[in-house]
Amino acid sequence: MPRSRSRTTGALARGARFLPLFVILLWLAMAVPSDGYLGRARINMALYQAIGAHGFQLASWEGEALSGKAREFVTRPGTELSPLAQHDLVVAYFDAIREIARLQSKIERIYADPKESQPQTAAAPPQAQLDALRAEQTRRRPAVERILESQVAALLRDEGLTTAGLVWPPVSFKFAESPHYLVVSPRNRIAVDKGLYLDPTLPVSKMEQIEKQVEDHLDMSALVEGTGGFSSYPTMVIETPSLDWVLNTITHEWMHTYLAFRPLGWRYFDNGAMRTINETVASIVGDEVGRRVMERYYPEKVPPSDWPKPRSIRPEETQVPEFSFGKFMRETRLAVDKMLAEDKVAEAEHYMEARRQELAGHGYLLRRLNQAYFAFHGSYAVGPSATDPIGGKLRLLRRQTGSLLEFVRTVGGFRSAADLDAALE
Repeated sequence: MPRSRSRTTGALARGARFLPLFVILLWLAMAVPSDGYLGRARINMALYQAIGAHGFQLASWEGEALSGKAREFVTRPGTELSPLAQHDLVVAYFDAIREIARLQSKIERIYADPKESQPQTAAAPPQAQLDALRAEQTRRRPAVERILESQVAALLRDEGLTTAGLVWPPVSFKFAESPHYLVVSPRNRIAVDKGLYLDPTLPVSKMEQIEKQVEDHLDMSALVEGTGGFSSYPTMVIETPSLDWVLNTITHEWMHTYLAFRPLGWRYFDNGAMRTINETVASIVGDEVGRRVMERYYPEKVPPSDWPKPRSIRPEETQVPEFSFGKFMRETRLAVDKMLAEDKVAEAEHYMEARRQELAGHGYLLRRLNQAYFAFHGSYAVGPSATDPIGGKLRLLRRQTGSLLEFVRTVGGFRSAADLDAALE
């Protein structure tokens, strides 16, 4: 016992000599804002502090969504209807979405009118219509969801996108408010460094507060952006009056669940290139299948391929070029990439703000235009601001493959961006 105590005392004496050095190193680690000390942990800590309690609660949403889908699996809403009745129900549902937006806008204008002395009374009739229409939408929503699921699944089955003869995972979605997405990019280059999903009911004032806090603490570019869908299961799709967009999104989000069982999906988070390949593949398949669902089940809603027809121009007429959002954004992105490559970060940021204001003059109101904006939208290499060659390569690969099934089988096995080049060769 005395011998053991002696060893402990000696160890403490030797350790005491290094205590001042340890204290200094600990102080430096806490005082110096560098990823060299805390690495990713520091970035994650700053982001979670910024969002606080406003993160998206996926577990609770999944619980409610799965229980609802389980009930619908038993009751099978909409399956008792004839194909014509199903068509009419879906069309009426999307017409109602448009009417709801119109009534909501009308009510907001009444309350905003300074000449209206009794806005509550004036808004009562449209409010009653709005309440009734929303109640009707709630009643028929399960049937509409199931009809659209079965129509998309039928096209996927025809294309051979099955597993053991079944469309797997089954096509399943819910109309819901899709979560917001906090995107963080380095200031000196455009890349998704980190992303977190946020509460879809987040007010704009809180979004801007989160963005400011992230940028102040990390010296990075941040943006809170809305999403059109979410690859949970069932997947989320926001309600819009555009039926073709909804069908594209249903298929896009389903494609992510399909790829989750394949190498390409497993490597979604490996790097930016793999994320871009995943998102672009989902967009290509979503657009193609969505279009075919429209042509088969809602042909009257598909505009002719040559519509609108160009008006003939007389020689003496001066033709004013129309503004192209896609061209404008691509030019902006290329200019920003060049400035950042030359380490002109502040100049690039001033340029983006000037371009954002110029866009407003053309009727395009973007809340923020920064590195995080291009990082998020650049992940979909088919978008208007896309400059990533991955998009062109994947579209070329799709043209070279004889069928959608062959395309999906090919890309589903990708384990790196190099596999895309190898497939093209």
